Amino acid sequence: MILSFVDYALAIAILVFGFRLSYLLADNISARLVRLYCTAASVVSLCIGLAYASALSRSAFFAVTFARIAASATTASFLIVALLAISFPYEKQPRILRIAAAAFWAVASYFILFTDRYLVSFTYQAGFLFRDAGPLYDPVVIGGFLLGLLSAGTLLVRRLFFRSRIFRLQTSIVAAGLIFGYLIAFSTAYVLPTYFELSWAYALMPVGAAVLAANLGFGIMITRLFDVRATALSAAGIALYGVFLSLFAGTAFALASLAIGYGRAPLVALAAAAIFVAGALIGETLRFRFRKQFAGRSAYGDKLEAELSDVDFSQGRDKVIGRLLEVLQENIGCSSVNLLIENAGGSMVNVGSTSGTTDALERKAAGIDLLLNNDVSVILKSEIVTNHDYAAVKEELLDTLGRFDADSLVLLREGRTAIGALLLGGKRTGGDFTGYDFDTLSRVYGKLFVVAYYLKNIAQESLVVTVDRELEYSDQIVQSIQENMDRISHPAVDISYMTRSTRKLGGDFIDFIRLSQDRYVFVIGDVSGKGLNASMSMVILKSVIRTFLKETKDFKKLVVKTNAFIKTNLPKGTFFAGVFGIVDFPGRTLHYVNCGIPAIFLSSSAYNNPVEIQGEGKVLGFVKDIAPMVVIRKSVFKSGDILLATTDGLTDAESVRGQRYGKERIQKLLQENRGASAERIVRFLSESVSEFVSQELNDDITILALKFN
Repeated sequence: MILSFVDYALAIAILVFGFRLSYLLADNISARLVRLYCTAASVVSLCIGLAYASALSRSAFFAVTFARIAASATTASFLIVALLAISFPYEKQPRILRIAAAAFWAVASYFILFTDRYLVSFTYQAGFLFRDAGPLYDPVVIGGFLLGLLSAGTLLVRRLFFRSRIFRLQTSIVAAGLIFGYLIAFSTAYVLPTYFELSWAYALMPVGAAVLAANLGFGIMITRLFDVRATALSAAGIALYGVFLSLFAGTAFALASLAIGYGRAPLVALAAAAIFVAGALIGETLRFRFRKQFAGRSAYGDKLEAELSDVDFSQGRDKVIGRLLEVLQENIGCSSVNLLIENAGGSMVNVGSTSGTTDALERKAAGIDLLLNNDVSVILKSEIVTNHDYAAVKEELLDTLGRFDADSLVLLREGRTAIGALLLGGKRTGGDFTGYDFDTLSRVYGKLFVVAYYLKNIAQESLVVTVDRELEYSDQIVQSIQENMDRISHPAVDISYMTRSTRKLGGDFIDFIRLSQDRYVFVIGDVSGKGLNASMSMVILKSVIRTFLKETKDFKKLVVKTNAFIKTNLPKGTFFAGVFGIVDFPGRTLHYVNCGIPAIFLSSSAYNNPVEIQGEGKVLGFVKDIAPMVVIRKSVFKSGDILLATTDGLTDAESVRGQRYGKERIQKLLQENRGASAERIVRFLSESVSEFVSQELNDDITILALKFN
């Protein structure tokens, strides 16, 4: 009975797998054929389980009936696979073949189901399953097996004529699945019961059907090439690790057993444990060295990520472009790299090419638009060819890649808008882009986006000229960036702010984002670094926060996603110390997350002195997942209450004697000017720190004051 339950479980699993595959690959002929195969295989598995159970319970009629239904469904599965072998991977299939296959199955099913020519009886006698076969039994079973092998051979022959490597890989996987699956099914259903008298093996035939279904599904779903050599080496490394671990584990177990026998269990058991740990460490070391030695230049991800992180944006537009192209071509080993950046007209123009191509892309083209709407940033040529999701724009996308002689496209996008693109030519070795290349490009995508954002928004020719002229007009640049925010004008609050940069370009910033007439998000803080690099990171971070806010309404997720972006995409070592807040003016409430801002003060009539309310905060950019550390705090304000937040440039400002401005001076000034407007409080603080320092400031300063009316 246990084998029957195995068959029932396999029937459900195969059926669900088939319909799931059909759902993922809608309107795909191959997927529909695999779904039909899975349906037939599910019927086979269910009926074999029922036939086996009926025979055990001495229900001869039901046993032979279910066995015949299983044979009919098996015949259908053979014919479906044959149709797949003829049409896959193309989306065309002659109708006459389907009609012929259906007619053949109908005739065969008649003889199988309604006559004794296939199976006379199926009973359980003397501890064995007894099958009284008719004259058609061997021809049907052996003929079906041979048809399956013929289908596999057809695929392998057709594979020789495919130009696309992804098609060759797909057909290889499907053909291997056919051979392996049919061998299991034929062995369990015919060879073992007939020649070795293992009658119970008949109930395991659905295992072969499940293996075949899994291979068919994997074969038609795969859209990216993978490095067979690297996969084999990885498997060999794991096997090597397992061998060493097994040897040492066996030795440790033997010693432990011996120790118990001689009454020295504690001492020798400790030695056995040490041997086991040593074996695990040695095995892991060998596995790592084995993989590293044979992976060679194909494992370039870490090096590429490190070199992209080291791109120096202060060197100017042309050198940044040149360095980017060099890093990509050298590490990926592609024949060419073309970098396109959006211009004022909405087109993506070529700003850097190793092949001399000057073609441009229309950002609003149907293919680009589809990729943006489907949230696709990296796509390989093999995916365009095989993935039915791109069927409507397949020709356009292939034409785009063809114009640049490219095998991969990376869309550099800000939300749903493409601000640039990278087109990477085929490998110089003659190979194709694989899943490893896709994963690596996805991994470094954020760093590529940073470069694109820099080229589009910061390194425009006018700004480069400004930087080259000793930053003469950099105050205007910073001011224009800072002023790009949603101004708050509400009767419930008096608001003022200021940002002072010590080196013209800096990382301090403040931003207001309107959610509704009465609710605003504000962000104030300091991006680490100095000069142009810090300013660039600041501008990118402001843009990214606004993009994230469009994508999520969860305040905590906004902070978590911002932290992940800083950690993953901005230059290595970049961090953000500040605060995120949501103000509800009618309710006079503030929800905020302290991300390492040094001072948030509340001046209220309920307190004699302004008090700190920032609590403990975690700076963004140091850990990948900050979610467990994010704490949302809430404050409620009364009429006349003042909220003041400032970055460390104010609290850490030092006088010529080395004294810090500190928080006490801020509290004192706030206490003395409780009746002043927000604008006067900010101005008094700015004048106070300038007078205290009596020299140029060493760090940027940002101050925000809100006074509730």
